[in-house]
Amino acid sequence: MRTRILSFALASLTLTAALAAQAPVTVTVNTAVREFAIPGDFVGLGFETKSVLPNAYGVHGYFFTAANRQLITLFRNIGIKEIRVGGGTVDGSGATEHCSTPIPTDKDIDNLFEFAKAAGIKVIYSVRLLNVAACANPHLAEDDARIVRYIWDRYRPYVDSFAIGNEPDVSGYHSRPDHVVDPAIYETRPGVPGSAYPSYFADWRHFAQVIHKAVPGARFSGPDTAVSATSSFTPTPSHGVSWTVQFARDLQGTVMFDEALQHDYVWGGPGNTTAAEAINDMLSSAWDDGTEVGEQPAFNGGQARFHPYPFVYARVLQPLVPMGVAYRMTEANDCLHGVADASNGYASALWALDYMHWWAAHHMAGVNFHNNPWIPTDTIVPHLNPCPAAGCGNYRVTPKALGMRAFALGSHGDVEPVAVTNSRKINLTAYAVGTAHDLFVTVINKTHTLSHDAVDAAVTIDAKGFEDGAVSAMVLTDGEPGNATRMTATLGGAAITNAVPWAGKWRPLGRMKDDKIELTVRSTTAAIVRIRAPER
Repeated sequence: MRTRILSFALASLTLTAALAAQAPVTVTVNTAVREFAIPGDFVGLGFETKSVLPNAYGVHGYFFTAANRQLITLFRNIGIKEIRVGGGTVDGSGATEHCSTPIPTDKDIDNLFEFAKAAGIKVIYSVRLLNVAACANPHLAEDDARIVRYIWDRYRPYVDSFAIGNEPDVSGYHSRPDHVVDPAIYETRPGVPGSAYPSYFADWRHFAQVIHKAVPGARFSGPDTAVSATSSFTPTPSHGVSWTVQFARDLQGTVMFDEALQHDYVWGGPGNTTAAEAINDMLSSAWDDGTEVGEQPAFNGGQARFHPYPFVYARVLQPLVPMGVAYRMTEANDCLHGVADASNGYASALWALDYMHWWAAHHMAGVNFHNNPWIPTDTIVPHLNPCPAAGCGNYRVTPKALGMRAFALGSHGDVEPVAVTNSRKINLTAYAVGTAHDLFVTVINKTHTLSHDAVDAAVTIDAKGFEDGAVSAMVLTDGEPGNATRMTATLGGAAITNAVPWAGKWRPLGRMKDDKIELTVRSTTAAIVRIRAPER
């Protein structure tokens, strides 16, 4: 029987010139296999501890407060379920001696968790570990315990876990013979970051024990390690594994360990990479497929190094899976600080959607894109940046938010295996998530004119067990297929605003025929396809 052919294009979209003939792609979903249940709080953001303080980063008063209705509306419209509060400022970074950022007060914490309650989210809350010699606090562990007790007694339903410190594996965190930072954390082999792990873990364990004694029910996550040349990304000399893995092994089986936390900026610092080069890098298939550290063209003939997802997974996180240890990316972005007109443009929406699905397919428990005020990698920004004298306001989203919302829509259930037949080898990825009743297939066409490979994909989805299922879909687009340089995005025909609920609509596409459906996924767009099994 002939497969039903459905046209999948928005009537409002026009092109000045036709793209090349469509490339045939078949996405076959093994609906009989359920690989990993995607947690309901997978979609998250990360914020600096300094963001909790009043009058920080150009904000007048509190950023996190139940009175910030714009921010609450944005969180709900994006589908954010969790935030991590930490970053470099949890340990006081911001001055030469890392002593400048104050520790949040009870009032600051009240505002944060009242916001969490209003927004319907949970919080990974970080407390300070680095006890800098120049401003040492001999009672820091006890002070941390008091903060955790305060939060636990008042806001337990909104706590995911507690973390202690931030990126302790980076070399600048460690004392060396020529430079003392925190005497408790030191490199036994100067210049070798991994050699500081034993002293770090002894110090972390001391803090955790003091806190756990005061709050027996508290659960911890960590170590919030980095992926960089100055970190423990390479195996530690003393253990032969990453800090993340060793930390999980050292805490495995203890009642207080919740999940492992990792950071990932795919290509680190972008230097002078241009927007066009950054877009090409973000949408490159090498990020999904590479198994070794790679290099891509950057500004003025230079090269930008990047860490492909399979490489990071194999080196840092895969050993956690057989251990049964959940892991989360609590800081993630395409690069540190970002590239204007790329990291904050439409390409970031496609990148974020692909990134989240790739990691969900590899057992990740969630991703928190870091929102460090106010730089191009941010998801939520004030309308005017820098903020005017009257203070930040009229908060809005960058296109990345639409990629996050697209993931939230298409991630209900378990990851199911996907086989992609792609004879022309176009730059396209596909993912499937489903239950016995609903199947979500996300197809991301990353071809675009800057990389000279723009082509529409003629996609056939083959999903056994969903014969005659009702099909609907949403398109993630910037309104101009093939053009990855635009700064706008819509999903299901709607943008995300700070004033009203997101109004994207599923577009009915009829029914499956012989377990198959055909549709066109335009260049530089993504389709989230929902297949609903018929009632039996």
